Amino acid sequence: MPGLGTLWPYIIQGLAFGAVYAVTGTGLVVLYRTTGVVNLAFGAIGTMSAHIAWSIMGGSLTKPNPHGDGIRWFGYPMLVIASAGLTLLYGVWIAPKLSRRDPLVKALGMVAVALFLLGILKERWDTSKPRGLPIPKRTFKVFGAIMTTTQLAALAFSLLVVVLVSLFLTKSSTGTAMRAIANEREVSSLLGVPVRRIEALAWLGSGVICGLVYLMLPDLFNGLDQGILTWFVIGALAGAIVGQFRSLWTTFFASIVIGVVESGLAAFNHGTLKFLGVYRKMTPFIIAVIAILWISRRRTVVLAGREMQ
Repeated sequence: MPGLGTLWPYIIQGLAFGAVYAVTGTGLVVLYRTTGVVNLAFGAIGTMSAHIAWSIMGGSLTKPNPHGDGIRWFGYPMLVIASAGLTLLYGVWIAPKLSRRDPLVKALGMVAVALFLLGILKERWDTSKPRGLPIPKRTFKVFGAIMTTTQLAALAFSLLVVVLVSLFLTKSSTGTAMRAIANEREVSSLLGVPVRRIEALAWLGSGVICGLVYLMLPDLFNGLDQGILTWFVIGALAGAIVGQFRSLWTTFFASIVIGVVESGLAAFNHGTLKFLGVYRKMTPFIIAVIAILWISRRRTVVLAGREMQ
């Protein structure tokens, strides 16, 4: 059994991963509450945008950019712009055509987008060569554990996003309209709420969050691995499921816990508990299943005007 001194570096790393899970979960929850769509293409869009930024920066981890620092630094905002543009394009072109379909059809539409983008990634960029986004960072010690400015930025950014989005949904007229559409889309439309415009804003916001997440994520994973970054969203879904795709704060804290537990299990690399480290990637899925079972433990069905459990 590893001691606290052994676990502490893994906890620090887990806080950063949990924070990125939390920001991703926030983007998923806000979009779902407004449009009813689970954005399973979140990771594919972010990965595509990160590769576009990588190409703008010169496409090399070690060689200087032949176009100069001005072009290299343009890659960072371009990542966010590309992510927001791709997400908004789907939101205004394809999503309205599926607005009246079942949630499963909407989710499959996002899976199709993810597979389409992943195919482009495999065809356009050579996966055998190492790739990464050169983000300036520093390291410092926290109670003896090494922490990077990227990890600290992920923690601060996740908390900032949850606070700002919560205030936006509860205090602004647009946020109120988003919540109204989530509850009663048809009634909101009859009352004069510009449904298409509000939904487009939700797609745009989700895309911006995606771009900001993927500014940090390649550094946390030490490279642009197309498979890992594309399907990172599946792990992030666990926090949103615990929050029942409604509560941003529950999603935030659940995501932090998932990140810390998943990273902490990596310390179990020998002895009888070695299997915990081997299967640590299952942590989000196990927690999601437990949450689903807990949420549905007292399911109520209305039959002939009477509630039955």
